Amino acid sequence: MDRWLTDSRVYNLVWLGRWIERAQSVARVLLWSAAHDATDRLADVLAIAAEIRGVTVAADESALDVLLLRDNGASLRACLTAARYNATHVAPIEVIRSIGTAIETLDRHDPPPATPAEVGALLERTLGLLGELHAAVEEAWFHPEVPSEEEVYRRFVRQQQRN
Repeated sequence: MDRWLTDSRVYNLVWLGRWIERAQSVARVLLWSAAHDATDRLADVLAIAAEIRGVTVAADESALDVLLLRDNGASLRACLTAARYNATHVAPIEVIRSIGTAIETLDRHDPPPATPAEVGALLERTLGLLGELHAAVEEAWFHPEVPSEEEVYRRFVRQQQRN
């Protein structure tokens, strides 16, 4: 994979990282909500979490559904979908597959799980997949090998010839 960065690649890499970060943030909020729901008030806790995220939950909707699966820009699924879009422009197939696996995991739970234990299990799995995604990103762009001066020069010449 060519690791030279153009403006377009940098843009997509930045947004890929931001969407992954947002997905992890939503997943952690939902996991915390499920873990601290000793009194079966998961809906109330999630409504507060939705309000913090700036999402309005209609009377006929569940806060969990809105934060987990809805395409509202703030849900876990919406964040992953946006990350996949940016990844298709710059990422190797392993990164795109990792994001797709996380989305499929969420899609298998439509409607979302009902009990705090089910929510916790789903989010633990999703956070594990996001951890694998970080490993794939690390491997793709931040590998430990440093190219030699000769390799850097060869890549520079090749890039100049394309321009």
